[in-house]
Amino acid sequence: MKTIPNILILLGVSLSGAVLGQTAKTDFDYTAIQPGSYDGTWWNRTPIRLIQTNFPAVYASMAVDDYVDALVDASANTVLFNTGGIVANYQTKLDFQYRNPHMGERDFVGELIEHVHEKDIKYIARFDFSKLHPSIADKHPEWLYVGTYGQNQTFNGLVSTCINGAYYQEHSLDILKEAIETYPLDGIFFNMMGYTGATYSGEYHGICQCGSCKRRFKESTGLDLPTSNDDSHISEYRRFQQETSRELYTKVTDFIKATNPNLIIYNYNDVGTSWIASESGGTPLRNGPEYIYNATNNVKQVLGSYKDVSPVNLTMGFLAIGYRNIMNNPNLLRGWMLENMLHGAPLGFVVVGTLNHYEDRVFLPKVKELYTFHKTHEPLFTNVQSVSNIALIQDRGGEDARGMIRLASEEHLMYDIINPSQIGGTRLPRQLEDYELVILNNVAMTDKELATAVSDYVKKGGKLLVLGSAVANGIEKGTGTFSLETLGVASVVDVFPKAQATYLKVSPTDQQLLSQSKEFSLMMMNARFLQCELTPGAKGYLRLLPTNLYGPAEVTWYEESQITQYPGVVYNDSGEGKTVFIPWDIGAEYEQRGNYAHRSLLLGTIKNLLSVDNTVETDMSPTIELTRLANRNGQFEWMGMINHSGFLGNSVREPITITNTSLKFKPLKPVKQVRLVNAETDVAFKEVDGWIECTIPRIADFEMLLCLYE
Repeated sequence: MKTIPNILILLGVSLSGAVLGQTAKTDFDYTAIQPGSYDGTWWNRTPIRLIQTNFPAVYASMAVDDYVDALVDASANTVLFNTGGIVANYQTKLDFQYRNPHMGERDFVGELIEHVHEKDIKYIARFDFSKLHPSIADKHPEWLYVGTYGQNQTFNGLVSTCINGAYYQEHSLDILKEAIETYPLDGIFFNMMGYTGATYSGEYHGICQCGSCKRRFKESTGLDLPTSNDDSHISEYRRFQQETSRELYTKVTDFIKATNPNLIIYNYNDVGTSWIASESGGTPLRNGPEYIYNATNNVKQVLGSYKDVSPVNLTMGFLAIGYRNIMNNPNLLRGWMLENMLHGAPLGFVVVGTLNHYEDRVFLPKVKELYTFHKTHEPLFTNVQSVSNIALIQDRGGEDARGMIRLASEEHLMYDIINPSQIGGTRLPRQLEDYELVILNNVAMTDKELATAVSDYVKKGGKLLVLGSAVANGIEKGTGTFSLETLGVASVVDVFPKAQATYLKVSPTDQQLLSQSKEFSLMMMNARFLQCELTPGAKGYLRLLPTNLYGPAEVTWYEESQITQYPGVVYNDSGEGKTVFIPWDIGAEYEQRGNYAHRSLLLGTIKNLLSVDNTVETDMSPTIELTRLANRNGQFEWMGMINHSGFLGNSVREPITITNTSLKFKPLKPVKQVRLVNAETDVAFKEVDGWIECTIPRIADFEMLLCLYE
């Protein structure tokens, strides 16, 4: 591990070689901590360490003991294993389920469940109903997906099914019933339960034209089934897909709960589920750098939106869909796994095959190291909740979401992510009123509950930052509960399209709202822009300079007369609250370019216009991702530090060790002891006006600063 040279550290080295401020390792009994339970379940806000072995059928003759010993050695406490659907790894009695021929007469699943339960490892049964073995598919063509040109979709010998056919609608329940009634399962996971898309190689055969799809679409809409994405009724078809998918999810999850209410359900959406699945990696092979905050995005969206569901984000070990037999960059995978852990989410890891047989083993020692660390410190990951003063309301996908996560992480802002669909509901861990600042990030105000909740938040004295052009979309459709006047906007005169050589003019007066560097009077603006007329009392900052001459150099200039009156930032006092509106897609801009002027503007609006300060003060590098969580039983709080300094775009190298960083924060309760968990040392600290001040001597790949309450 590399270390940044620091002359102060060099001068502070004692004769024994110890670094100034760092004490010797000391023992600590973490089992003495009593974290309590979040809701009495074994699976929600608890220290889950899941390993999924995507199991090739040919391995069914292996020794179960070796498989389980590898799980135990890796400190896993949950396994996700291929049980049925495409291939049954047990002696199924159903003639429409293909039995794995490689297991012979043995009951592989039964043996495995018995052995993992002996080791206190939970067994989650994985099912996949998206494809059939041809021996079954040939007998039931009515169950199959039919492409635009009348062909079924076959890949590597397996034939795709359709969710509107009887296999999905009826016989999937028979398969689930057989497994649930035969084995003491702990949970159910079903994969790819949805409409058929492209094959693993990227080949797309179009909208399914099977008889079931045609019939159901006609019954639902009165229309003929579209044959292409350019069809005039494609929007009705997309709604039909959403409705029928949700209907099937509800049907299946209700059936599972009725058959065995003690089973947890693990799936990629929130319909009837206990764990919401997501993946970091595991995509088709593509060029360009991976998203450094992938796992952060996945887990925080769930943790901030649901109190009755946990995120189980899978670190996909393999490089890509077309390269499942080798590992992705181990430094990249480590960063994603640390994001899971230090945001308080379960750990999840996927290997194709088994831990014993996988040929590329470069990341497996790190899996064992992090899983063992997690096991050793289980109380610290039990019944915890983030300590954040900012709520970031945004969808999980898209560059707007990624840009704001990037900015918040670089600037060490403490934030939760909330899915817009959950605002106003009963599943939120915290209500909007609990946050000092709410950021609405390019979200259309089409949902009445969302619009009402945001409006009420401002009226009661909340501080609201609205980003992007999408907010006007829902208002134009008329929710009736949120008005642009709340944001200081009388009307949207026009929409200026995204175009090059478009700027915002920064006047000397505008400089007051900027943070950090102010040595510029023009700011790039390459995004869709709402041209707004303001209400009386609202204040506008920065002015739109529309596309002007930009080449060749001899004709690259603009006239002052070209600067419009349309502001790039709008401030307004609304009720007892305050709002700032940035009517262009600044989040996506920051994700695309990381522009210093955009960073200065965003931080300035938060600090200088809305008067919201960081709850953590630090001189840490922007490459350190900082998290903060507290035990809901009042025992402790801790800060996690993830070192992303090795991220060099396409190349992710070992992080550089960061030394002697300061940290200042106000704990939720009086603190009696501060400890570096990874370094296994106590840390000297002082308390000033209720704030804890300390120095972190060393951050290698990660660290945790634990504060034990009095």
